[in-house]
Formats: sequence, structure tokens, C-alpha cells
Amino acid sequence: MTAKTANSLKALNIGNSDVAKTDLFKISPHLLVEEDGFNTRGLYCNNYWERPEVKERLMALAEAYKRGDYIPPIVVKVKDGQALIRDGHRRNRALKIAINELGADIRKIEVLEHKGDEATQTLLIATSNDGAPLSVLERAEVYCRLSAWGWSDAEIASRTGRTPEHVRQLRKHMELPMEIKMLIQQDVVAATYAQELFDEHGTFAVKMIKDVAASVNKGANETGSDTISKPKRVTKKAVAQSVFEPAKKPRLDKKTTIALSQGFRRLTSHLDHVKPSDDGSKYLLEIDRDELEMLQELREKLANIQLPDDASEADSAESGDSKNQQALDLEESVA
Repeated sequence: MTAKTANSLKALNIGNSDVAKTDLFKISPHLLVEEDGFNTRGLYCNNYWERPEVKERLMALAEAYKRGDYIPPIVVKVKDGQALIRDGHRRNRALKIAINELGADIRKIEVLEHKGDEATQTLLIATSNDGAPLSVLERAEVYCRLSAWGWSDAEIASRTGRTPEHVRQLRKHMELPMEIKMLIQQDVVAATYAQELFDEHGTFAVKMIKDVAASVNKGANETGSDTISKPKRVTKKAVAQSVFEPAKKPRLDKKTTIALSQGFRRLTSHLDHVKPSDDGSKYLLEIDRDELEMLQELREKLANIQLPDDASEADSAESGDSKNQQALDLEESVA
């Protein structure tokens, strides 16, 4: 048989160096395994797969499976006798719906075997994801995994078709508090603006986002219509129109004042035994473990205490001076 008379790739492959077999196999759908924690889809979301828009996409894909439409093969990595899904988690769930709910008689499907390491397997999440784009945080998780495996921002950017600055910024989003990341995933606020609010206001940004979200969506879907409108996002304009009291830290109280006084006395008792360095430019103050733990505890207390640092607080600070002095007198009497 010549190349001109061949009517299949198998036939065309005979004696033809331009045609080769791939790692494509057919396996039973029940052999496909989703590895917990591998897929970043739905990160920081509750019941992601139960969302109406997600279920709608899954059903459309399930119907395509039943009709016999062409659907790209699921990519798997065989490990310890299991065919672990590396690309195609949405296709796998749609396949189960087609079989279990739509009655499709699908006994085997095509899968492509992936032979790369953990990093290249994770990279698949960002470069091929069932046609549905990853959210900012779902993509950021991929970047953080690759970074933990030693990949530079430039390398990640090159392999994903992005810029190093894009990679760096997304990795920074992963340091946001959990509550803010959940709000981003719920599309309550854009990741970039949430980061801006957090950089400026710290954890108080959580309250700001939640309060503004409740305000801009107040009365939504209460018109009697069966159509549920998409919630409005928290925007810079909406936040600017809202009034927030600045988050205030508790002032220095009696208990903390006594603890500070005792800690200071205990540390200064070692001053007579400090050891200078060879050149005399530095000094070594030796403290035991209990004293180190005491310092750490005091540091945590001070981090959550508002100290008078401007003229506007001078009056309130003076009013507290007498109370603090009483506390110090009390500490003197029990020392």
C-alpha cells in the first residue's frame, strides 16, 4: 500500500517517517481519578461545582458527549496504578453526567498520557483549562506552586505567555487574608482593587468590602422578577461614597503598662553584664528563653495598642497619664 492509497493514519504510518503514534489511549471512564487539591478550579469557593453557571456549562458538555461530538482528550498522569487527571476535570464531570443522568452508553474515552514532572503537570492547569478561563486566584495558585519549586517569575511568565510583573502581582494576591480571597472568588471585588484596599487599610479592608457590597446590592432582586441579576461589584467609586470610621486600636491599659514596666526592669538588670564586640562597635545582651518569650508577647501586645502620636490625641493621652502612673505605683509596691 502506498501513501496515495492509504485511508487511515494507521495505514499512512506504514513506512512513512512523517507519521508517528502518540501517547493517546482509550480507557474506561471509571478509571479516571481526580486528585484532591491538584486542580485550582473553585479555589476558596464553597460548592463551586453546584453554582448555576457551572452546572449549565457541565450539562452542555454532557450533551455534547452524548451526541458523540468531538471533545479533546482528557490528559492523565499514571501514578501508583491510578490515571490521575491533569487536564480535563470539567470534561470528566460532564462525562459522568452524560453516563449517569443522560443515559449515554460511553464505555471508553480517549485520554492523552502526560509524562512530565509535577511542575509541568501543574503548568497544564494554566495553559489548558477546558476553554473556561481560570480566575485570578486560581491562576495565582499555579504560579505560587511553580515558584515554590524554584521557578523564577520570568520563567513562569515565559511558559504561560504573560509578563514577569503579572506573575509577581498575582503571587502577591495569595498573601491576602482568607476572607478577602473568598470575596474575590465570589466576584464581590476585583483582585487588584482588593489588594489596593488591603495595602492601605490592612484587615479593616474586609469590613469595607463587605459593607459596601451590602450597600450597592441593597434591594436587588426584590422587584418580584424571576430573573436574578448579577450582584454589583465593589468599586473605587462606591467605596469613596461610603463613610468609614478608621479602625482604632485599644489604648494602653493598666495590665499592659505593668507588664511593660516589669519587662523593662528585667531586661535592664542585664546591662551590667553586656559584652562588647572585638571592635567595640556592638554589644551582646544575653537573655534566657523566658525573657525572649516575654519580649515576643509584649511585642504582640504593643502591635494591637494605639499609642498617642499626634496633637489630636494629646488630651486623651494626658487623661490616661494619671491612671498609668497609678498602675506604675502599684507595680512599684508589689515589685
